[in-house]
Amino acid sequence: MLKNYIIIAIRSFKRNKFYSSLNVMGLSVGIATAILSFLYVANELSYDRFHANTDRIYRIAVDALSGTTVIKQTATPAAMPAALYNEFSEIEAVCRINGGNSSTKVEYNGNTFIEPDVFLTDTTFFKIFTGEFLAGETGPGNLSPNRAVITEKLAGKYFGNRNPIGQLLVLDDEYHIEVAAVVREFPANSHFHFDMLVSLLSFEGLYNNPNWFANNFRTYIMLQKNQNYKNLEAKLPAFVDKYLFDGKYKERAIDGNKWELYLQPLTDIHLHSHLNGELEANGNAIYIYIFGAVAVFILLIACINFVNLATAKSGTRAKEIAIRKVVGSRKNELIRQFLSESLLLSAFSLIIALLLVETAIVYLPAWLDVHIPVPTALKINLIPGLTGLVLITGLLSGIYPALVLSSFKPVSVLKNQILKGAKHSWLRTILVIFQFSISIVLIIGAFVISKQLNFIQNEQLGFDKEQIVVVHNANLIEKDINTLQHELKQLPGIQSVSVSNRLPGIQFSNIGFRAEGFDGGYTLNLCLVDPEFQDVLKFEMAQGRFFSKEFSTDTMAVVLNEAAVKLLGWEEPIGKKVLNNWYNKQRSFEVIGVVKDLHYESMHTKIRPMAFFHRESFFSWSPRYISLRLDSNNLSETLSKVENTWNNFNAKLPFEYSFFNTDYNRLYKNEMQTRKLFFAFSSLAVFISCLGLFGLAAFMVENRTREIGIRKVLGASIPGLMVLLNTQFTKWVLFANLIAWPSAWFIMNRWLENFAYKIEIVWWFYLAAAGMAFIIALATVSFQVLRAALANPVEALKYE
Repeated sequence: MLKNYIIIAIRSFKRNKFYSSLNVMGLSVGIATAILSFLYVANELSYDRFHANTDRIYRIAVDALSGTTVIKQTATPAAMPAALYNEFSEIEAVCRINGGNSSTKVEYNGNTFIEPDVFLTDTTFFKIFTGEFLAGETGPGNLSPNRAVITEKLAGKYFGNRNPIGQLLVLDDEYHIEVAAVVREFPANSHFHFDMLVSLLSFEGLYNNPNWFANNFRTYIMLQKNQNYKNLEAKLPAFVDKYLFDGKYKERAIDGNKWELYLQPLTDIHLHSHLNGELEANGNAIYIYIFGAVAVFILLIACINFVNLATAKSGTRAKEIAIRKVVGSRKNELIRQFLSESLLLSAFSLIIALLLVETAIVYLPAWLDVHIPVPTALKINLIPGLTGLVLITGLLSGIYPALVLSSFKPVSVLKNQILKGAKHSWLRTILVIFQFSISIVLIIGAFVISKQLNFIQNEQLGFDKEQIVVVHNANLIEKDINTLQHELKQLPGIQSVSVSNRLPGIQFSNIGFRAEGFDGGYTLNLCLVDPEFQDVLKFEMAQGRFFSKEFSTDTMAVVLNEAAVKLLGWEEPIGKKVLNNWYNKQRSFEVIGVVKDLHYESMHTKIRPMAFFHRESFFSWSPRYISLRLDSNNLSETLSKVENTWNNFNAKLPFEYSFFNTDYNRLYKNEMQTRKLFFAFSSLAVFISCLGLFGLAAFMVENRTREIGIRKVLGASIPGLMVLLNTQFTKWVLFANLIAWPSAWFIMNRWLENFAYKIEIVWWFYLAAAGMAFIIALATVSFQVLRAALANPVEALKYE
């Protein structure tokens, strides 16, 4: 029986090649989109699950409020592990990680390398995290003082085929570190990656810093088995009171200030954590929901095409059904027959969809900066999922047409009492409107996302990010930095040169302060700069002046932003003092200027209080970046001269640079990916909808061939026929806007709530989307209509 169903289905496909091809195209694209979305979502949900003790690993995070400054960070102090072990028996292991903020100079055998992913950590690292050891010592001794664990990639880079174990590396011209073990790199689905782990115990004064507010580490803990982390989390307020505030936390909290610790499950970090100090850029759970929902809608649109074309063609198969019923076919047999056709078409579409997926996986990384790995295990696990997808798609597409076709009464059919395609036309109308409603929502979403992204990248930043090149690793030539800066200024094509420890778009340091005439404490995000910093970034002063070489006292001065002045409530800030204590010695900095607020952080958050301090002030932080504002002419030649100048100072250090605007735009990587995906999804939705509309238009024209011929004989013009035949379809698209507009307004306003600074959704977004959908639909239908209108009426009147 099944063989007979398949044979009949194949014959039906051959008789209706055009409509079958449209269905296959639509279903293939819909299924491919669904598979890609599933792979992307599965990859995002798989982060950090490769560790053996994943369900017992947590990161300690901080949620604090100091004055009006909100602090949400991953950074914790060096003194925390000993206290955690002392207070909580439910903790099996604690591990600190320091790194990811700057590059490390590594020397071996006369060669110099710059490594960005060198982390300092405790001996418990591999007790908590799972590493695949390839050589060397596997116990905790591999991270004892002056020892390191490196990755297979780094071992190949430094040693080639030689045995790396026991080799000595020199870090930052000072620390001699022995290679104790080699491990395989963490997989891509990890929220952090390293190339070298160096024993934290090698750095006296860092690992044992007693200051509980020197937050230099990310702290991870592993609980004992069968422990509920919420129970431990409930004890953390008392821990904070005891160790951070000497039992005086309540006094500090009177004015609303707080300092709270909480635990983040390891598997939640990638999608649900967006704190200051993340080791790498994380994903976003919101986009997982969006992409999954849109993929389902696109697959649904493809299924709708099948339903529409199948019910529209129902009249052409009516006599077949009637005769089969007369000779004894039962209704359930006919339903099975039509469902078999639907499932066979769905299976064939799956084969094409898999080819599309393989192609997309190759090109997606370059287009979206999204890597979708498909390991063998996942491919095997996909088999039942793909089988289910074929069944669901086939049944969803075919169940209604099967019920409609199998319900025809033989007597009515044989008496020609069924009008071709007329019955159930109301359902087709609803489904077409639904299709185009989704398409229009996606088009409006693409407009809004694109406009918002342009706004946050280019509008009202407070500084000019164009024509700036950033040279990295300035800390590695710190003793020669002033001379290098002077020589770079002399090069043609360079307008100005500045040295700083941070730049907008890179997380600023955060430190607590007091202020003259201001009760209580507060924090400032701060950046160490030189007098040329303003010339490079071209920001504006609201009051006073910026640092100048003409004033030697500027090393004990500070420039605040408007948000900081507003926080302090100063009407006349110039000359006021900003105060703090370091190493039990009070220091004050005189306010010499106020810079207009600039977006040094993402526009997802309000501009926070910030301060510029002189690079040669009390702070001993090393400079990290040399920023050069260039002329627009001969950019490659200028960069070549900059590289030559760098090499003159230390030819062993590789010259590494980037463009400041590209670096800054990485703040919005998720949004840039979302814009591209929305454009892709909206294009696919419109394409699939138009396939269905094209098929319906072809069928409508086919059914009205004689009518068109008669109208032409009676004098109807081609434009008149075009208007008459197009009206039925275009009015559906226009009506779809009534559903799409409020839906798009609600969805996109919810999305915009993620931004502190955002655009307004303007009226022309809706009209533009409506116009695009209308024109596309009109063009799709008009092709078929025009062909029929231009046909010879004599041939039309012969049509049966």
